[in-house]
Amino acid sequence: MIDSENMSGLARRLRDDRSFPWNFDPATESFSVWSGRTRRAVRKALGVETISPATASVIGEWSEQGCVGQELALGFSNGEITGAYLLRPATDVVTPAALLLHDHGSFFSIGKEKMIRRPGETPEIAADIDHWTAKLYGGRPVGNELVRRGYTVLCADALGWGSRRGNGYEAQQALAANLMQFGVSYASVILREDLEALAWLRGLPGVDGDRTASFGYSMGGSRAWQLAALSDDVKACVAGGWMGTLQGLMQPGNNQLRGQSAFTMLHPPIAGKLDYPHFAGLAAPKPALIFSGAEDRHFPEPAALAAHRQIHGIWAAAGAGEQVETRLFEGAAHSFPVDQQDHAMDWLDRVYDPAAM
Repeated sequence: MIDSENMSGLARRLRDDRSFPWNFDPATESFSVWSGRTRRAVRKALGVETISPATASVIGEWSEQGCVGQELALGFSNGEITGAYLLRPATDVVTPAALLLHDHGSFFSIGKEKMIRRPGETPEIAADIDHWTAKLYGGRPVGNELVRRGYTVLCADALGWGSRRGNGYEAQQALAANLMQFGVSYASVILREDLEALAWLRGLPGVDGDRTASFGYSMGGSRAWQLAALSDDVKACVAGGWMGTLQGLMQPGNNQLRGQSAFTMLHPPIAGKLDYPHFAGLAAPKPALIFSGAEDRHFPEPAALAAHRQIHGIWAAAGAGEQVETRLFEGAAHSFPVDQQDHAMDWLDRVYDPAAM
């Protein structure tokens, strides 16, 4: 039988009986043995065993309110080119840095502009920025606030957004299917490009490579913990609005059952082998903040809490239980308003202390 969520009986049995052979089991091996082997296996499966930094050319520049910005064209090893914004404090002091990962939101006209605002956008783009920032980010550009606190930030358009926008929501499955003809997943393209952008940012003059973070919300949150799990260039991670167990997420009404947007966050080569909290757990013992809203319909409280318990167990096994914070913000839905931003940025300040250099 196929139900109203397009779940077949086979899919339900796979969901409910999955044992995830790559998950961490403290009863059978140490964290260090598991993490080393599993990280290598995931990198190989997703085709990201070796990463070269992206290339960058400057398209334009601006300055305002103690910040200097650049519009960039980033080039990736897959031949793709994307638009990006780099924003940094107007100082000669070496700064910590954050790679900002924008959300999905089924809102494709902007990508990098969801996180970093520059002057002089066209009226159409400015209107979209106003709308989206008010809807998801409490009206405040996350990247501009991080720069005010002393961070260098970079945000690039993922495939399908902004300078690389596609043909709308209904075209996502075609975009994914066209890549799958060649054994390439949509999510793995985004991951590789994020890794290459991160490597470029970490090597940027004036950036302290030992204080580089991944920072994102919603789809950007999943991108943030994936980078922390797979890249030594990430030293700390802020990941909001994307965490749960697979079993807990594959329930009626959840986006994971609808296709379309889910293809940007699904990795077929490791699907069914490694559950989401254990993928994120490969980031241990790095400092990590993983959070969402208690009323987030995309990541229901039971699924989020089950994942949080597993995450804490993994960090504890790594001898770093105090390095991870998970949180559900009471009364909060799927959004990253100013109070949550302040909590996340205060947490990152405690980890990196931008005033220390």
